Amino acid sequence: MLPTTAPTAAFVQTHPIASACRRGRRVQLIPAASSSTRPRPRPAAAAAALPAAALAGSAAVLAARRRSGTLSRATTRPQGAAVAQDRSDSLQKVVFMGDSVLDNFYWLQSPERPLRVQLEEMLRTSGQAELKKLNCVNLAVDQMTTFDFVERRAESNSWRPFAEARRRAGFLDDQDKEYITDDDGSVIRSVENLRRLDGVRWVVLSLGGNDVYLNKEVQSKLIFSMLPTLESNRQEVAEEFGKRYRAIVEDIRKAAPEAQLILVVPYQPHQDFSLVTGAPINDKGEKISGDVQGDLTRAFERQNLPDVVTPLVKEILTTAQEVGCPVIDLSQTLDPECEAHYGTGQIGSVNRLGAPWSGAEPSDVSSGFIAKLLAHAIKAGPKQVLYRGLPRQGDSGWSIRIKEEANDWMLVQDYRFGGNVKKAAATRSQPEQAKAKELDPLASFGVGVALVLLLNVPRMLQGQDPLFFDRSSVEQEMKEVLDDEIKKVKKKASADASKEQESSKQTA
Repeated sequence: MLPTTAPTAAFVQTHPIASACRRGRRVQLIPAASSSTRPRPRPAAAAAALPAAALAGSAAVLAARRRSGTLSRATTRPQGAAVAQDRSDSLQKVVFMGDSVLDNFYWLQSPERPLRVQLEEMLRTSGQAELKKLNCVNLAVDQMTTFDFVERRAESNSWRPFAEARRRAGFLDDQDKEYITDDDGSVIRSVENLRRLDGVRWVVLSLGGNDVYLNKEVQSKLIFSMLPTLESNRQEVAEEFGKRYRAIVEDIRKAAPEAQLILVVPYQPHQDFSLVTGAPINDKGEKISGDVQGDLTRAFERQNLPDVVTPLVKEILTTAQEVGCPVIDLSQTLDPECEAHYGTGQIGSVNRLGAPWSGAEPSDVSSGFIAKLLAHAIKAGPKQVLYRGLPRQGDSGWSIRIKEEANDWMLVQDYRFGGNVKKAAATRSQPEQAKAKELDPLASFGVGVALVLLLNVPRMLQGQDPLFFDRSSVEQEMKEVLDDEIKKVKKKASADASKEQESSKQTA
């Protein structure tokens, strides 16, 4: 395993997100009992951590999803060295900033061919001389959020496992082997790193997914927003996200005033992946069956995630309107019913870095979709439009048709996260098509699933064990919620009646 500092047993038991992720999320929890710097794997994250030396990098990377750590300077590139190299490069640049939508090497079946490499190759082989001059630079870092984009500290959101994995990925270009940090290797300052680059022509920004996936407060608010009395939580979360997002966009524009922006809307997770319970995978990364609670959670998320996330995406769209820049919508591009669009491309497949399949990361195939969408947007120039892709698998492989739509007030008004995806039968294998048909009856459990999850998910996020289904306790919970609602309705009715009486007296 990658050298790392194991968290204490108390951390594993009390940290709310760590406890919530014991069942198969991208997080790797390290038992404190192990004195070795090589942590023992446990089921985790988009897959469980995998045993054996062949899967060495996976456990520590997954652990970074929820725990802090220190970063060795040997695994990163200090700013001074990076700046010297970048300033000597006369090519104009396309700069990636944000999260693992762009910094996606670790989860690919072919880690040495991340999005940066794919897009640069596509631009270099373009028929336009102007596009051939563009050099792609990655400043994105897996796990980035709007909370720590400007200043990300290793002790609170570590990138060490990804940095070490970069050294083993087999990159041909030196810039892909390291992240750019402060001289002591403890802080990544994304905006300052951008400011030090010359010739920045385009900045591609992807943020938002990890705000939902990694932040306890945001998760809790969104989960409780599924209760009728707390729906306003969604708008509150969206407005707070919008403020952080706009501030970041403004910082980027000041740091690279000549650059054009491309904003990215994140994709939907695969249908077999839960933001709460992860993927149905065992300790070897193999797909399992009989995970009843996990299946219910995933069914519930499929039904409700679009409603929960749409207000946040609308903040991205309105920001793009304010700036006048294009948006790449991956929620309407990747097919959440197609394994090939996620992670290593197939549940049970593990790449040579030891990373198992993840239903929350792009694959080699969908990374190609993203590269084509970005190349199209760059070629078209700054336009206030939304781009999405319609993928199709044919005899010669995957292709994508790009659709363009004006990003105006009407689009924002009608927008729904992932709502316009048209899943052609050709994008899925026959087993996946059959499975899609089997899922329809499961959706009918909506109300019952919602009830179970609304009781259990908040408990898991708080580090508590899920409640077993007990009729009396459930009925009591339901009674309390209904009593609450009845009191509010009566109070409102009483207030309305009083107003009506007062109005009648004034009229008389």
